[in-house]
Amino acid sequence: MKFFEKYKNPISLGFTAVVTFLAISGSYQYYTQYVEGVSSDRLWSAVLFSAAKLYAFSPTVNAGAATPVFYEIAKWTAPLCTAYWLFRMLDALLRHRLEILTRIFRRQKQIMVFGHNRESEAFLYNLLQEDNTNRRRLMLVTENPPEQEQRLSLEKRHILVWHKNLLDDDNGNAEKKWIQKWLGRCDEIILFYEDATVNFILLRKLMAIPPQKPGDRKARLCSLRCEDKSMKRIITDYYDEYTGGKLFDLNLFSMPEIAAAALFREEPMYRNCLDQAAGQLNAGALQADKILELLPNPHLLIAGFGRYGQAVMEEALLMGRINCHSQVKNYEMLRITIIDSNPDRCRDIINARYPRADKLCRIHYIACEIESTAVEQRLNQLPPVTYAAICFSNQSASIHALEKLCRYFRISRRLREKEYCFTGDVPVAVRMKINGSIIRYLTVQERNGGQPGYILRDFGTEKRILTHRNVTRFHLEEEARKFNAAYAALRQNPEGITLPGSEELWSKLNFEKKESNRAQVRSLPYMSALLSLLPALPPQKELLSQGKDYQELARLLQENPLLESLAAQEHSRWCGFYYTYGYVGYWPGQSEKGKEHRICEDGKQYYGMVHYCLIDDWEQMKADPDARETILYDICSIYSYLNMARSENKILS
Repeated sequence: MKFFEKYKNPISLGFTAVVTFLAISGSYQYYTQYVEGVSSDRLWSAVLFSAAKLYAFSPTVNAGAATPVFYEIAKWTAPLCTAYWLFRMLDALLRHRLEILTRIFRRQKQIMVFGHNRESEAFLYNLLQEDNTNRRRLMLVTENPPEQEQRLSLEKRHILVWHKNLLDDDNGNAEKKWIQKWLGRCDEIILFYEDATVNFILLRKLMAIPPQKPGDRKARLCSLRCEDKSMKRIITDYYDEYTGGKLFDLNLFSMPEIAAAALFREEPMYRNCLDQAAGQLNAGALQADKILELLPNPHLLIAGFGRYGQAVMEEALLMGRINCHSQVKNYEMLRITIIDSNPDRCRDIINARYPRADKLCRIHYIACEIESTAVEQRLNQLPPVTYAAICFSNQSASIHALEKLCRYFRISRRLREKEYCFTGDVPVAVRMKINGSIIRYLTVQERNGGQPGYILRDFGTEKRILTHRNVTRFHLEEEARKFNAAYAALRQNPEGITLPGSEELWSKLNFEKKESNRAQVRSLPYMSALLSLLPALPPQKELLSQGKDYQELARLLQENPLLESLAAQEHSRWCGFYYTYGYVGYWPGQSEKGKEHRICEDGKQYYGMVHYCLIDDWEQMKADPDARETILYDICSIYSYLNMARSENKILS
C-alpha cells in the first residue's frame, strides 16, 4: 500500500497507457479482420473513435460480434481508468469545498500561511504533527497554482490551499473582499516567501485592508520571514510609522536566527561557566558574593561564517556577555574565534553589521581551510574554547571540521581542567540541513568509547527549527508581555502589584522596544540561575520607594554592593542589545535616541544611531547627570527577573 501511495502517479499513468494501447490495438484488429473495404483514413478514424468510446462506457462493437482479446480486456479496464481519474478530480474539488465549509461553521484557531516553498510546507507538516487533536486549522495561500497532486496531498491533511495572486497592484475588488473575509477568521498570519521584499509588499496590502466588521481591531500575530538586515530596518520603520490602525502584532523571523536561538536555548552558553562557579561554591572554595568576580565569560568557536555562522555570532553577542565583572584571566569578556578561509570578508561583515563589536567581545580569526593542520596549532595558542558551533553549508566540510575539533577537545581536556578549571564537557553543535541522525550516531559511538570531554549535538534541521514556537515566537511574546507589565508595575508601584492593561502597555511600544523586552526574556534563564546562587537582595518595596531620587539611590547602592553589581550587569546586557541593533554609542546631552550621527572615539569614526544611556563604563554612567537617572530602571529589571523566576518556581521565595 505504501509502495502504491508513493508511486501512484507513474503506476496509474502507466496503467492508463497500457489500456489505451490495448484499446487501439484491439479496435485495429477488429476493423482490419471483420470490416472490409475501408480506406486507411476512415480506418484509423474508426479505430480511434472506438478506443475513445471504451472510456465513455459505450463500446462501438456489438456484444455478439467476435472481438479480439485485446479489445475485450480494454472494454473492461478502460471504464475503470475513467472512474479512477474522475474520482481523483472530484476528490480534490470536494475536499476543497468541504474544507471551506468546515472553516466557516467550526470556530477553531486558524493560521494562514502565505508562500509555498520547501520551508513553508515543512512548517505546515510540523504543525500537524505538533497538533494531534487538530485544534488548528491551516491555510496555505500560493501565488502560483500548485500541481493537482500536490494540492490534493495537502488538503488530505486538512490544509486548505488557495491560489490567489495578491502581489499584483491591479487586484480587483473580489480579491480584496476575499482577503478581508478570511483575515477576519484567522488568528495568526505567517508571510513565508523566501524574498523579504515580497513579504513586505504583502504586509502593506494586508495592513491597508480594513476589518470586515467595523470596530473589530483585534491585533493578530503576523510573523514575517526576513533574512535581510536592510529589509528588516525598512519593515520595522514602516510598521512603527504606520498610522492607519495596526491589525497585526509584527514578529520577524529568519531560518538562521531561529536555529541559533533554539541552539542556545537548548544548550546555553553560560551553563559550563555557571556550573563551574556553582561547583566551587558548593565545595566551599568560593564565597557567594564573589561569584561575579570569578565567573568566566564564554569562549565561542565558530567554524564557517556563512548565514548560520553569522546568526550564531549575533545570538552570542546577545546572550554570551554573561558577566561584566569577571576577573578571570583571558575570560574577562566574551571571546569569539572564527575559522574561515576568508577572514577579510568576515571582518567586513562584522564591521558593517556591528560597528562597535569591540565593545561586545574579543574576536580572533583563524585564516585557513578547515582541512589544514594549522587549525589545531592556532587553537592551541588561544585560551581553551568553552563552546563550539560548526556552521558550514557543505555537510562534508562540517563532518571534517567535527573530526578535527573533537580531536582538539580530547587533547586539550587536561589543560582546561588543570590551568583554567573548566571541568565540564564542551558543547559542540553541528548545523545539519535535513537530518541530524549522523550526529546522534557519533554521540553514541563517542560515549561508548569513554568520556571524550565534549558533547555533540545537531542544530538547524527543518524538523527542529520549523515549529510553531520558533517561527511565531509565541511563548517568547507572552513572556515579554508579562515582563513588560511587571517592569512597568515596579516603576509605578514599589509593591510589585501587576497593573491591568498589559496588552495596552505592549501595544504602545514600538518594534525596537518590543525586541528589547524579548531580549530581556531570553536572558531570564541565566539570570534565574545566577540569582539562585547569590545572597538574598534587599526588599524591593523599601528600595524602590526610597530610591526614586538618585542621591538616595546612590546611598542605597553603596549599602548593597551586590545589587549595584547586578544593576551594572543588567546595564551591560542592555548596551549589548543596542549595539547589536545598530547603535554606535553615547551622545551627551541628548535625552532621546538620535536617528543618525557620527561619533569619534579612539581616532575612529562611527556612523549610526546613538543613545544617551549607551555608556559602557559604570562609573561614567553614574557620573552622567542624565544617564544616572535611569539606573533605577536597571534595578527594576533585576527585581523583575527575580519576581518572574519566583513565579516559575525557579527561585525559592
